[in-house]
Amino acid sequence: MAALDGLRILDMTQWEAGTACTQSLAWLGATVVKIERPEVGDPGRGVGRNDGVDSEYFVNWNSNKRSVTFDLSSEKGRDLLLQMVPRYDVFVENYGPGVVEKLDIGYDVMQTVHPEIIYVRIKGFGTSGPYAHFKCMDMVAQAAAGAFSITGEPDGPPMRPGPTMGDAGTGVQAALAISAAYAQKLKTGEGQLIELSMQEAMTYYLRTAVSRTRFGQVATPRTGNGENPFVSLYPCAPGGPNDYVFVMAVNPRMWGAVCRAVGQPELLSDPRFSTAQARHENRHLLFDEIGTWTRSHTKK
Repeated sequence: MAALDGLRILDMTQWEAGTACTQSLAWLGATVVKIERPEVGDPGRGVGRNDGVDSEYFVNWNSNKRSVTFDLSSEKGRDLLLQMVPRYDVFVENYGPGVVEKLDIGYDVMQTVHPEIIYVRIKGFGTSGPYAHFKCMDMVAQAAAGAFSITGEPDGPPMRPGPTMGDAGTGVQAALAISAAYAQKLKTGEGQLIELSMQEAMTYYLRTAVSRTRFGQVATPRTGNGENPFVSLYPCAPGGPNDYVFVMAVNPRMWGAVCRAVGQPELLSDPRFSTAQARHENRHLLFDEIGTWTRSHTKK
Protein backbone atom coordinates (compact mmCIF):
# COMPACT_ATOMS: atom_id res chain seq x y z
CA MET A 1 0.00 0.00 0.00
CA ALA A 2 1.34 3.45 -0.92
CA ALA A 3 2.15 5.87 1.90
CA LEU A 4 -0.69 8.30 1.11
CA ASP A 5 -3.26 5.74 0.05
CA GLY A 6 -6.63 7.07 1.23
CA LEU A 7 -5.74 10.75 0.91
CA ARG A 8 -8.19 12.41 -1.49
CA ILE A 9 -7.36 15.72 -3.18
CA LEU A 10 -9.37 18.14 -5.29
CA ASP A 11 -6.87 19.80 -7.58
CA MET A 12 -7.92 23.19 -8.97
CA THR A 13 -4.46 24.11 -10.19
CA GLN A 14 -2.94 25.11 -13.50
CA TRP A 15 0.44 25.53 -15.14
CA GLU A 16 3.11 24.20 -12.77
CA ALA A 17 3.38 25.31 -9.13
CA GLY A 18 0.09 23.72 -8.11
CA THR A 19 0.26 20.79 -10.50
CA ALA A 20 3.74 19.88 -9.24
CA CYS A 21 2.33 19.81 -5.71
CA THR A 22 -0.58 17.51 -6.43
CA GLN A 23 1.39 15.24 -8.74
CA SER A 24 4.00 14.69 -6.02
CA LEU A 25 1.24 13.54 -3.69
CA ALA A 26 -0.30 11.35 -6.40
CA TRP A 27 3.05 9.59 -6.79
CA LEU A 28 2.89 8.81 -3.08
CA GLY A 29 -0.54 7.21 -3.40
CA ALA A 30 -3.04 10.05 -3.03
CA THR A 31 -6.12 10.13 -5.23
CA VAL A 32 -6.02 13.41 -7.16
CA VAL A 33 -8.97 14.71 -9.15
CA LYS A 34 -8.10 17.68 -11.33
CA ILE A 35 -10.78 20.33 -11.91
CA GLU A 36 -10.65 21.97 -15.33
CA ARG A 37 -12.72 24.31 -17.43
CA PRO A 38 -15.02 22.68 -20.01
CA GLU A 39 -13.58 22.52 -23.54
CA VAL A 40 -10.52 24.60 -22.58
CA GLY A 41 -8.96 22.68 -19.71
CA ASP A 42 -5.66 23.53 -18.06
CA PRO A 43 -3.85 26.06 -20.29
CA GLY A 44 -0.78 23.86 -20.04
CA ARG A 45 -2.46 21.29 -22.27
CA GLY A 46 -1.78 23.41 -25.33
CA VAL A 47 1.79 24.54 -24.68
CA GLY A 48 3.71 24.24 -27.94
CA ARG A 49 0.86 22.47 -29.75
CA ASN A 50 -2.10 23.43 -31.91
CA ASP A 51 -3.35 19.98 -32.91
CA GLY A 52 -5.57 19.27 -29.90
CA VAL A 53 -3.13 16.74 -28.43
CA ASP A 54 -1.99 17.20 -24.83
CA SER A 55 1.46 18.76 -24.66
CA GLU A 56 4.45 17.00 -23.17
CA TYR A 57 4.62 19.86 -20.67
CA PHE A 58 1.10 19.09 -19.44
CA VAL A 59 1.70 15.34 -19.23
CA ASN A 60 4.92 15.87 -17.28
CA TRP A 61 3.04 17.68 -14.50
CA ASN A 62 -0.37 16.00 -14.57
CA SER A 63 0.14 12.30 -15.09
CA ASN A 64 -1.32 9.96 -12.48
CA LYS A 65 -4.39 12.16 -11.94
CA ARG A 66 -8.07 11.96 -12.77
CA SER A 67 -9.94 14.88 -14.29
CA VAL A 68 -13.39 16.45 -14.20
CA THR A 69 -14.71 19.64 -15.80
CA PHE A 70 -16.86 22.31 -14.15
CA ASP A 71 -17.96 25.71 -15.36
CA LEU A 72 -17.35 27.39 -12.04
CA SER A 73 -18.64 30.71 -13.35
CA SER A 74 -22.12 29.14 -13.38
CA GLU A 75 -24.22 28.42 -10.32
CA LYS A 76 -24.62 24.80 -11.39
CA GLY A 77 -20.87 24.27 -11.72
CA ARG A 78 -20.17 25.86 -8.36
CA ASP A 79 -22.87 23.76 -6.69
CA LEU A 80 -21.45 20.56 -8.20
CA LEU A 81 -18.01 21.42 -6.85
CA LEU A 82 -19.33 22.11 -3.35
CA GLN A 83 -21.20 18.80 -3.44
CA MET A 84 -17.89 17.01 -4.10
CA VAL A 85 -15.87 18.81 -1.44
CA PRO A 86 -17.07 16.80 1.63
CA ARG A 87 -15.70 13.60 0.07
CA TYR A 88 -12.15 14.98 -0.11
CA ASP A 89 -9.46 15.79 2.43
CA VAL A 90 -7.65 18.54 0.55
CA PHE A 91 -8.46 21.33 -1.89
CA VAL A 92 -5.55 22.99 -3.74
CA GLU A 93 -5.68 26.11 -5.93
CA ASN A 94 -3.08 28.37 -7.50
CA TYR A 95 -5.21 30.78 -9.51
CA GLY A 96 -4.46 34.49 -9.68
CA PRO A 97 -5.27 36.84 -6.80
CA GLY A 98 -8.99 37.26 -6.22
CA VAL A 99 -10.18 34.45 -8.51
CA VAL A 100 -11.52 32.02 -5.87
CA GLU A 101 -13.14 34.95 -4.06
CA LYS A 102 -14.87 36.00 -7.27
CA LEU A 103 -16.07 32.42 -7.78
CA ASP A 104 -17.19 32.32 -4.13
CA ILE A 105 -15.27 29.13 -3.33
CA GLY A 106 -12.85 30.49 -0.75
CA TYR A 107 -11.79 28.79 2.47
CA ASP A 108 -14.67 30.24 4.47
CA VAL A 109 -17.19 28.91 1.95
CA MET A 110 -15.70 25.42 1.82
CA GLN A 111 -15.58 25.23 5.59
CA THR A 112 -19.36 25.55 5.66
CA VAL A 113 -19.73 22.31 3.68
CA HIS A 114 -16.62 20.56 5.02
CA PRO A 115 -15.24 21.96 8.33
CA GLU A 116 -12.29 19.53 8.27
CA ILE A 117 -11.03 20.54 4.82
CA ILE A 118 -7.32 21.24 4.28
CA TYR A 119 -7.43 24.25 1.97
CA VAL A 120 -4.21 25.16 0.14
CA ARG A 121 -3.51 28.46 -1.60
CA ILE A 122 -0.37 28.97 -3.71
CA LYS A 123 0.21 32.60 -4.66
CA GLY A 124 3.14 34.50 -6.07
CA PHE A 125 3.51 36.85 -3.12
CA GLY A 126 1.13 35.44 -0.53
CA THR A 127 -2.28 36.85 0.32
CA SER A 128 -1.19 39.95 2.25
CA GLY A 129 1.38 42.67 1.81
CA PRO A 130 2.12 45.21 -0.94
CA TYR A 131 2.55 42.63 -3.73
CA ALA A 132 -0.31 40.28 -2.86
CA HIS A 133 -2.42 41.50 -5.77
CA PHE A 134 0.31 40.83 -8.35
CA LYS A 135 0.14 37.79 -10.59
CA CYS A 136 3.21 35.58 -10.70
CA MET A 137 4.80 32.78 -12.67
CA ASP A 138 7.99 30.80 -12.17
CA MET A 139 10.65 33.22 -13.36
CA VAL A 140 8.93 36.18 -11.71
CA ALA A 141 9.22 34.38 -8.36
CA GLN A 142 12.86 33.53 -9.05
CA ALA A 143 13.69 37.10 -10.02
CA ALA A 144 11.91 38.53 -6.98
CA ALA A 145 13.66 36.08 -4.64
CA GLY A 146 17.13 36.86 -6.02
CA ALA A 147 17.97 33.76 -8.07
CA PHE A 148 18.80 35.85 -11.16
CA SER A 149 21.24 38.01 -9.22
CA ILE A 150 23.48 35.05 -8.31
CA THR A 151 23.35 33.38 -11.73
CA GLY A 152 25.85 34.32 -14.44
CA GLU A 153 29.48 35.26 -14.92
CA PRO A 154 31.19 37.70 -12.50
CA ASP A 155 31.62 40.38 -15.15
CA GLY A 156 28.28 39.77 -16.84
CA PRO A 157 24.64 40.61 -16.20
CA PRO A 158 22.26 38.55 -14.06
CA MET A 159 20.95 35.55 -15.97
CA ARG A 160 17.78 33.51 -15.95
CA PRO A 161 18.31 30.13 -14.22
CA GLY A 162 17.55 26.99 -16.18
CA PRO A 163 15.29 24.96 -13.82
CA THR A 164 11.76 26.09 -12.93
CA MET A 165 12.39 26.15 -9.19
CA GLY A 166 9.92 28.97 -8.58
CA ASP A 167 7.10 26.74 -9.74
CA ALA A 168 8.17 23.15 -9.10
CA GLY A 169 10.13 24.05 -5.97
CA THR A 170 7.08 25.75 -4.50
CA GLY A 171 4.98 22.72 -5.42
CA VAL A 172 7.26 20.36 -3.52
CA GLN A 173 7.05 22.57 -0.43
CA ALA A 174 3.27 22.68 -0.72
CA ALA A 175 3.19 18.89 -0.92
CA LEU A 176 5.29 18.71 2.24
CA ALA A 177 2.94 21.10 4.02
CA ILE A 178 -0.09 19.07 2.95
CA SER A 179 1.51 15.85 4.17
CA ALA A 180 2.10 17.42 7.58
CA ALA A 181 -1.43 18.84 7.71
CA TYR A 182 -2.89 15.46 6.77
CA ALA A 183 -0.86 13.70 9.47
CA GLN A 184 -2.20 16.22 11.99
CA LYS A 185 -5.74 15.78 10.72
CA LEU A 186 -5.52 12.03 11.26
CA LYS A 187 -4.69 12.76 14.91
CA THR A 188 -7.02 15.68 15.64
CA GLY A 189 -9.71 15.50 12.97
CA GLU A 190 -9.09 19.16 12.17
CA GLY A 191 -8.37 20.75 8.82
CA GLN A 192 -6.53 23.99 8.22
CA LEU A 193 -5.68 26.75 5.77
CA ILE A 194 -2.24 26.59 4.12
CA GLU A 195 -0.87 29.57 2.20
CA LEU A 196 2.38 29.56 0.24
CA SER A 197 4.22 32.45 -1.39
CA MET A 198 6.27 31.45 -4.43
CA GLN A 199 8.77 34.21 -3.74
CA GLU A 200 9.28 33.05 -0.16
CA ALA A 201 9.43 29.40 -1.20
CA MET A 202 12.30 30.26 -3.55
CA THR A 203 14.39 31.59 -0.68
CA TYR A 204 14.63 28.01 0.65
CA TYR A 205 16.77 27.14 -2.36
CA LEU A 206 18.98 30.21 -1.99
CA ARG A 207 20.22 29.58 1.54
CA THR A 208 23.68 28.37 0.50
CA ALA A 209 24.11 31.49 -1.62
CA VAL A 210 22.86 33.66 1.24
CA SER A 211 25.50 32.09 3.50
CA ARG A 212 28.10 33.96 1.43
CA THR A 213 26.69 37.38 2.34
CA ARG A 214 28.54 37.66 5.67
CA PHE A 215 25.20 37.87 7.46
CA GLY A 216 23.82 40.43 5.06
CA GLN A 217 26.89 42.67 4.87
CA VAL A 218 27.62 42.05 1.17
CA ALA A 219 25.67 40.87 -1.84
CA THR A 220 26.21 37.29 -2.96
CA PRO A 221 28.49 37.52 -6.00
CA ARG A 222 27.90 35.87 -9.35
CA THR A 223 30.70 33.35 -9.86
CA GLY A 224 29.82 31.56 -13.08
CA ASN A 225 32.30 28.72 -13.73
CA GLY A 226 35.43 30.62 -12.75
CA GLU A 227 35.46 31.09 -8.98
CA ASN A 228 36.55 27.67 -7.76
CA PRO A 229 38.49 25.17 -9.89
CA PHE A 230 37.26 22.35 -7.67
CA VAL A 231 33.58 23.07 -8.24
CA SER A 232 33.56 23.93 -11.89
CA LEU A 233 32.73 22.97 -15.45
CA TYR A 234 35.51 22.11 -17.90
CA PRO A 235 35.51 21.61 -21.67
CA CYS A 236 36.30 18.11 -22.86
CA ALA A 237 36.85 16.23 -26.11
CA PRO A 238 35.73 16.30 -28.85
CA GLY A 239 35.01 19.97 -28.17
CA GLY A 240 31.36 20.21 -29.18
CA PRO A 241 28.89 22.76 -27.76
CA ASN A 242 27.78 20.32 -25.04
CA ASP A 243 31.12 18.63 -24.40
CA TYR A 244 31.79 19.61 -20.81
CA VAL A 245 32.52 17.69 -17.63
CA PHE A 246 31.90 18.83 -14.07
CA VAL A 247 34.70 18.45 -11.53
CA MET A 248 34.02 18.59 -7.81
CA ALA A 249 36.77 18.10 -5.24
CA VAL A 250 35.92 19.80 -1.96
CA ASN A 251 38.37 18.19 0.48
CA PRO A 252 42.05 17.06 0.53
CA ARG A 253 41.18 13.45 -0.30
CA MET A 254 39.26 14.53 -3.39
CA TRP A 255 42.08 16.91 -4.36
CA GLY A 256 44.47 13.97 -4.27
CA ALA A 257 42.12 11.95 -6.44
CA VAL A 258 42.04 14.76 -9.02
CA CYS A 259 45.84 14.95 -9.09
CA ARG A 260 46.11 11.24 -9.71
CA ALA A 261 43.31 11.28 -12.29
CA VAL A 262 45.04 13.94 -14.39
CA GLY A 263 48.34 12.07 -14.11
CA GLN A 264 50.11 14.67 -11.98
CA PRO A 265 50.46 13.33 -8.42
CA GLU A 266 53.42 15.70 -7.98
CA LEU A 267 50.93 18.55 -7.61
CA LEU A 268 50.20 17.23 -4.13
CA SER A 269 53.65 18.29 -2.93
CA ASP A 270 53.87 21.45 -5.03
CA PRO A 271 53.97 24.37 -2.54
CA ARG A 272 51.66 26.35 -4.81
CA PHE A 273 48.91 23.79 -4.13
CA SER A 274 49.90 22.09 -0.86
CA THR A 275 47.27 23.85 1.27
CA ALA A 276 43.70 24.94 0.69
CA GLN A 277 44.75 28.59 0.95
CA ALA A 278 47.57 28.10 -1.55
CA ARG A 279 45.25 26.35 -3.97
CA HIS A 280 42.79 29.22 -3.71
CA GLU A 281 45.48 31.83 -4.34
CA ASN A 282 46.72 29.91 -7.39
CA ARG A 283 43.36 28.77 -8.64
CA HIS A 284 43.97 30.23 -12.11
CA LEU A 285 46.86 27.78 -12.50
CA LEU A 286 44.67 24.89 -11.43
CA PHE A 287 42.04 25.81 -13.99
CA ASP A 288 44.76 25.49 -16.62
CA GLU A 289 46.11 22.19 -15.27
CA ILE A 290 42.72 20.51 -14.99
CA GLY A 291 41.39 22.04 -18.21
CA THR A 292 44.38 20.84 -20.23
CA TRP A 293 43.66 17.29 -19.14
CA THR A 294 39.88 17.38 -19.66
CA ARG A 295 40.26 18.76 -23.19
CA SER A 296 42.17 15.62 -24.18
CA HIS A 297 39.53 13.22 -22.81
CA THR A 298 35.88 12.53 -23.60
CA LYS A 299 33.17 12.35 -20.96
CA LYS A 300 33.52 8.58 -20.89
